[in-house]
Amino acid sequence: MTDRTGESADSHVLPAGAGSAALLFPDINGNLRGKLVVPSELESESARTVGLPTTDLLLAVDPVDEPITTLTDIGITAGSKDLLLKPDTASVRRMPWLNDDAYLVLGDLNNTDGSTCEVSPRGVLRRALTALSECGLQIMAAFEFEFRLFRADSWEPATSGLSYSMAPLAQVADFVATFRSYAEAMRLGLSVVHSEGAPGLIEVNVDPAVGLDAADIAALLRTAATEAARRHDLRACFMSKPIAREEGSSAHVHFSFWNEGGDNALRGAVDDAHDEFYRRCASGIVQHLPAMSVIYNPTINSFKRLVPGYFAPVTAGCGPDDRSFALRALLRGPRSSRFELRRPGADCNPYLTLAAIAASAYLGLVDTVVPARDELDRHDAPLPNSLESAVSEFRRRDSRLDDVLGARFCRHYLHTREWELHAWQDAVSEWERQRYA
Repeated sequence: MTDRTGESADSHVLPAGAGSAALLFPDINGNLRGKLVVPSELESESARTVGLPTTDLLLAVDPVDEPITTLTDIGITAGSKDLLLKPDTASVRRMPWLNDDAYLVLGDLNNTDGSTCEVSPRGVLRRALTALSECGLQIMAAFEFEFRLFRADSWEPATSGLSYSMAPLAQVADFVATFRSYAEAMRLGLSVVHSEGAPGLIEVNVDPAVGLDAADIAALLRTAATEAARRHDLRACFMSKPIAREEGSSAHVHFSFWNEGGDNALRGAVDDAHDEFYRRCASGIVQHLPAMSVIYNPTINSFKRLVPGYFAPVTAGCGPDDRSFALRALLRGPRSSRFELRRPGADCNPYLTLAAIAASAYLGLVDTVVPARDELDRHDAPLPNSLESAVSEFRRRDSRLDDVLGARFCRHYLHTREWELHAWQDAVSEWERQRYA
């Protein structure tokens, strides 16, 4: 378990001697946004208690920073109003790629009246975790990322494609060393680095962390990989499918639930195939997988990874220790038992992904009907195979998801995905020119 204790003293945001600091927050697409500020700015009473100003425009832009003009209550069409970014002092970490005395701080977005910004991904996750806490549970999770390493400014892979081999890692040994040093300095709990079965494909594992920490670590891990690659004239690419007809890049999420007594809530399922908690939790996840696919697979490109034969699930199956399932149950003892959700791609927003998992599990836990184990094991409904079909499923979502994730967020997120569809439909690709000209 990774604790949330930062390196700063109780009365300060930053440790003594800090030379610069970045105050950051995740946008809708999972990118970290913010400002580099002098430490005195961040240490002011106003910053610590109220927050520093930013703009809601950053929650209403697409992946290439184009304002989403179909949103009418936020962003450019609504005047790009102020938000206040309040530092979370438990999130303070070193920023080793900048200099030795640089730090970063993640923050929470609030409206100027002090209320929580309803469409902030970090706030959406907090809301879903609160729902779980009403069941006396907290979630522990770890994101297992795959990403491609390319030569800078090209699509040339930096390694060979032999999976679980030391040869590809030796080809990028300097990158691995820098990445590991960054992860250690940032307390990310990096535990494993290995090659996967495509040229330039790398997988990294981290130690599990509780709730919000797990999403923070995932977002920062991607940043650390990107910066380490840049240092060695490489590019870390987190697209789900950057190269056609090769293995894609996933973000498998391992997660478990722990009660107030410190016990793993899945412990009963180790010896009891009909354990009620297992059935409720698994049912909640798989029943809401079609609608939540728009969060787990948020881009046009995401769905190109989801093809049979690459351990990228195309149906909502659940079962023990089988990598073809969307939800894999790893029942390995009272403390190590967990689920692995294999649907998300490397391009997912970690905060929204974990919020979707928590919300789906919560709805399974409070459902009046509990499926029998054989019914759950037979469940294998097809999942959306395109962003368009995922958007359609999200439009038909269980209304209770709005209660957990927030109705305004759900409306906002739907607009952002519809915008992605329209942007894709308006584009003309080189493939089309070659095929139809």
